[in-house]
Amino acid sequence: MTKNDYTQLQPPAKNPNNIQAKKYYVFNETGNIMFVTTLESNEAIEQSARSLFNEVSVFFAGMTRAIQQTINPTTNKPYSLYNYNALSAIISGSGLFVHIQEEDVMYSTNSVGVTFSTGLIEALIGIAFAESEIGFARGLIASIGQEAITLSTSTSKTDSKAASIIFVCEYLLGMPLVSAIVVYVDCLENEREIKIGPCFQASSTNTEWKLHKDTYLFVSPSFIKQYAGDLESVNSDPQYLEMIHWLQDLVLRKPEIFFLETKGGDQVPSGSQLSVKEKYIIGGQFLPSDNTTKLKFVGGADLTTDATFTPTAITFSVGDVKQPTAAPIGVYTSASDKDPVATTPGSFSIESSANEDGEILSEEEGESKPSASSTEEKVDN
Repeated sequence: MTKNDYTQLQPPAKNPNNIQAKKYYVFNETGNIMFVTTLESNEAIEQSARSLFNEVSVFFAGMTRAIQQTINPTTNKPYSLYNYNALSAIISGSGLFVHIQEEDVMYSTNSVGVTFSTGLIEALIGIAFAESEIGFARGLIASIGQEAITLSTSTSKTDSKAASIIFVCEYLLGMPLVSAIVVYVDCLENEREIKIGPCFQASSTNTEWKLHKDTYLFVSPSFIKQYAGDLESVNSDPQYLEMIHWLQDLVLRKPEIFFLETKGGDQVPSGSQLSVKEKYIIGGQFLPSDNTTKLKFVGGADLTTDATFTPTAITFSVGDVKQPTAAPIGVYTSASDKDPVATTPGSFSIESSANEDGEILSEEEGESKPSASSTEEKVDN
């Protein structure tokens, strides 16, 4: 295409009829949930929107509990809510967050204490507040800073990011929307600033912070609707506790297999015989995928030869493998492992293969026996 083939982009003409709606903002006590509305204070939010925002509160409570009850294998201590690895695992693994924007930002300031914390929150959210409106700011930023200090003293290079999440619940002209802002600071890139500690300093000090900001659309799961507005009564509810355990597994990046299907997308029911002519896909999450990973029937034949591994899918074909009895298919981190890190929900076997003369190969010593169709032909002759 030439330059003349493009339409020149021009700024729109000013129109006095285009008026930005007035918005009202309020945060919860910890600053992790922000509510935005175009309604006046004497107008009521529709019940459907209130229920959606209540679901966000329930999910945040469950996420907080799951993270703080999960032991970090690196430190052997419970995860902090401000640990990026823990937050990231839930965001990527839950399927409830749709990534819509990311940016790397630089924040330069000589402020300290409350002024530093307030300014940083304003810069990240993009709204100017009075200090009294975000009294949580110093506590929130100080908590991130404390996590950063803890991580900066760790020898782990893969667990060096301190983060926080803010859910933004908007009710704009009658339309409810929920998004999530996740901001993290890499301790290795901000070592000097962390040592200065502007959250805790009393004297002015110039600092430059390198931050990363991600924005997600949050899709509330329908299964927590029943808990909205009733958190105290669900602490011992089996379904609510199941959600907590699910989130904890995400934090730990526990390998899990969800399904087995053909490469064409057809689900393979438990008890099926796998065909030597078909390619299959095992779908899951946090699956091992390095050079030592093995795919085998539990207590049976090895399927690794024709398998390719990624963290979310394993593609394989059975080839010449023999597996006459049904068994789950397991993923192993190495050949020496006796127990799989994850198994298929069902059990499967491999169909017997036929040679060119229609003879079915037996499972013992490579012998062959006539198939039913070839026997009939010999009788007719």
